[in-house]
Amino acid sequence: MYQNTVLPEHKLIIGVSGQYDNLDETLNDYYFVNNTGVRNLMFPGRVENSVGAYGEYTFHKGEKLSIVTGLRADYNNNHGLLFAPRFNLKYSFIPDLVFRINAGRGFRSPNVITDNLGILSTGREIKIDNNLDIEDAWTYGTNLTAYFKIGHGEKASLSFDYFRTDFNKQVIADQERDLSKVWIYNLDGRSFTNTYQVDFTVEPIERFTILTTFRYTDSQVTLHGQGLKERPLTSRYKGVLNLQYATKMNKWTFDFTAQLNGPSRLPKFFENGGESPVYGMLYAQITKKFKELDIYIGGENLTNYRQKHAIMNSANPYSTGFNSTTVWGPLMGIKIYAGLRFTIWK
Repeated sequence: MYQNTVLPEHKLIIGVSGQYDNLDETLNDYYFVNNTGVRNLMFPGRVENSVGAYGEYTFHKGEKLSIVTGLRADYNNNHGLLFAPRFNLKYSFIPDLVFRINAGRGFRSPNVITDNLGILSTGREIKIDNNLDIEDAWTYGTNLTAYFKIGHGEKASLSFDYFRTDFNKQVIADQERDLSKVWIYNLDGRSFTNTYQVDFTVEPIERFTILTTFRYTDSQVTLHGQGLKERPLTSRYKGVLNLQYATKMNKWTFDFTAQLNGPSRLPKFFENGGESPVYGMLYAQITKKFKELDIYIGGENLTNYRQKHAIMNSANPYSTGFNSTTVWGPLMGIKIYAGLRFTIWK
């Protein structure tokens, strides 16, 4: 790697790199057909090496403007030439109003089994297509953050985020194509995710902090025989409210969190498809601080909300209908915990 700071505002980095991967992977797939056990050995591992070069240019103009551009080029023995540009910009209109934007391209070689460990907890046959592609995606994002004076704290903050991922190539693990099999194949169509998020933090009175977050996700993927569909088991939205209060010298800390989880599309083979319900969860914790010791007690899922019948055909685990991957909500009820933290030195 070579780095050169031409002027205080300019920095250039260039370098070369190489990587060698020898992934030895064996899948002993055991499933039942007409009450007869079938064993199928698969070897989805790979030998992969790549060499490449990269360059990055950074421009700084004080605290007001920062620009980073980069390009990486690699030659992969399995996938040929791969070009991955990226761009980041940060601009402060005023010290308390900051705008950011970024874009880039990324590649990733899929590890078929370890990326989809959940499918091993089904009774289905696993079918892996030949010549799976490297995954190729473009990501784009923007953020606007404002800081302003409200309440007692130094500054409250309000931020808006938007991120999008577009897949040119993706490996799909499809459980909806065939109810007796899990098919793993290359994407043939579109796949993308849009994420919108709003965050607000304020300290209305001394030592009392409020944090709120709301996220909306639009995630779509092309599935065999179905066309472009909402990605299954992906929550459409999520909201979080966190309240924290501390007494003087932080002797006592009280923490409360409320969470709202939006619906997600259920696979068509699970409960006749449809959507999962909207549900809320509550968390709380109280901490007492001593000189070198913290004692705490808390609770999780205080609403005691649980998904029922999460495992399909649980009474017959050796059938193709057995499936424990369709989890969209909590499986455990109220959880109470307590503990202590001891500081040896500071």
